[in-house]
Amino acid sequence: MGKRLVTYMIIAATAAIILTLYSCKNDISVVNSLTVKSKSPTETATKMHLYFSEAGMVKNEFIFEEMNKYNDPEPYLEYPKGVNIISYDENKNEEMSLTANYGISYEERNIMEVKYNVVVTNFKTGEIIETEHLVWDKEKHLIYSNTQTKQTKSDGSVYIGERFESDEQLSKYMIFNPQIVFYAEE
Repeated sequence: MGKRLVTYMIIAATAAIILTLYSCKNDISVVNSLTVKSKSPTETATKMHLYFSEAGMVKNEFIFEEMNKYNDPEPYLEYPKGVNIISYDENKNEEMSLTANYGISYEERNIMEVKYNVVVTNFKTGEIIETEHLVWDKEKHLIYSNTQTKQTKSDGSVYIGERFESDEQLSKYMIFNPQIVFYAEE
C-alpha cells in the first residue's frame, strides 16, 4: 500500500506540473495591449532664453517655456508650451518676431514646424502674418504654410489666402489665392 500511495503522489504531482506549465500561456497581443508605451524625453529644459550670434552680433533670440528632446525613432525637439523667436538687425533693432503655441524641430530633416496661433510680425514693414501652421525648411531656405493665412499690411488692409510661401527673411513672400477684406470705419 505504501508503494501505491507514492505512485499516486508522483502521478498527481506530475499532472499538476503539466497542467501548470500548459495553462500559463501568455498571449503576446494581450501583453502588448496592457503595456504602457510612453515616450519619455531624454532631455528637458524650462524657461530658456537662447541667443544666436554671427561675428559677435546677436542675430536671433529663441524663448520657450519648455523644451523636450526625444531620440527615438528620429531625433526631435518639442516645445509643447510654445515658442517666441526674435531676429535682430545689425543695429540691434527687432526685425521680425514669430510666436506660436506649439513647436517641433526635426534635427535630421532640418525642419521646424510651429502650430496654433502662429503670428509673424515684420517690424520693418509693419506687416503681420497669421496662420495655424508654419514650416521652416532650413535646407531649402523656405518658410511656408499650407493652411489659411491672414496678412495685415501696415496700412490696415487685410488679405486672406489659401497658403503662404516666403524666403527665410520674410522679405519676399507670396500669399496664394488672396482675397482682400475691407473693414468699415466706425
